[in-house]
Amino acid sequence: MITTSCNKDEEVILSDDNFITLVKLTSGDFSKDFKIKDKKVSGVVPYTVNDLEVALAITISDKATITPDPSTISSIKDPINFTVTAENGEKSNYVIDIKRELSPEKAVTSFQIKTSFFETNVDIDQESGIIKKRVLPKISLTSLTPMITISDKATISPDPKTISDYTNPVVFTVTAENGESKEYKVDLQLMDKDFSVQCDIRNASKWFGGDDRVVPEYPEIGPRNVGTGQTIKVKKDTYPIKFGFFLTDPFRSSQTGALYSKNLELRLDIRNVDGVIEKTLKKNVSGPFNGGWIDFDLSSANVFLKGGESYNFTWYLVKGEELGISSGTSGNNNVDSGLCGATGWSGTSKEKLKTSLEDWDVWYDHPWHFNFRLEGKQ
Repeated sequence: MITTSCNKDEEVILSDDNFITLVKLTSGDFSKDFKIKDKKVSGVVPYTVNDLEVALAITISDKATITPDPSTISSIKDPINFTVTAENGEKSNYVIDIKRELSPEKAVTSFQIKTSFFETNVDIDQESGIIKKRVLPKISLTSLTPMITISDKATISPDPKTISDYTNPVVFTVTAENGESKEYKVDLQLMDKDFSVQCDIRNASKWFGGDDRVVPEYPEIGPRNVGTGQTIKVKKDTYPIKFGFFLTDPFRSSQTGALYSKNLELRLDIRNVDGVIEKTLKKNVSGPFNGGWIDFDLSSANVFLKGGESYNFTWYLVKGEELGISSGTSGNNNVDSGLCGATGWSGTSKEKLKTSLEDWDVWYDHPWHFNFRLEGKQ
């Protein structure tokens, strides 16, 4: 200790304590106290801790000071030297050397294919390391640039940016920060297997099209436009090229029954399970229409139906309420199963209510299974 004298009767003793007594590291939800031994603080933190975003709380001797200020430290990437100065000026040096464990994570976490007309996230079997997908026939496997995401702090070889030909399986090796590695095999194939289904059991018919009748005792009738829909859930990924539905009769005036002989336009909306429209197609039909199948060409729409997911196909007559003409949508009113037995839909819009058949909230599930046919590739 150093003793100073203010006068001959009074002495002031300055402290010579210059110790670090506690070191606490915090990062996010992680917090840990570290022991001090021989003026050195050593230890490790989990690999999940961001070693570039830490906070240090350091307790030192009373009346001592420390440099640099611990509150200015945010990284433990490298050892940190601290100097603790006692009240009497004596200095003591400490080294804090806390390391983050090396990450063992070595996974491909996402594999996304994105082109100007097609986008999908490919499922990854983490146990086997297989990344397998059948993609739209229009995709060129010789000039593909998928977006691959891997574990933080891991590396991948070869560099995906250098690979564009996926006509044959490609093997990638992901190496974790700690040196452990895992192989992933990417196997992409074009959809080239023909697929078709026709659900044509017809024992019921539902109103389809416009209705300009005004019946005071039945205000729900008209004026209105009535559409039809069907849920479709394929087992395998499918690229549909044709979709059709069946109308039972020619279009006639709802009031007079007169045959409508002019051209007309029909609209098909392909919706996701929540009713959000993903694709819209329109088809002009030459008049007079005598009933039968109405087929939409989907080959240029680049529709992709993911296996195991439900899609709601809804169709209706464009300007049906204005035209006031109707036909009938055929269906099966018996219990059915499989692809043909999914939920049927009916929708009603009214201009006076400012509703449209584009709105999902005007649709409701119907007890019948409506006729449709679907062709494509799997």
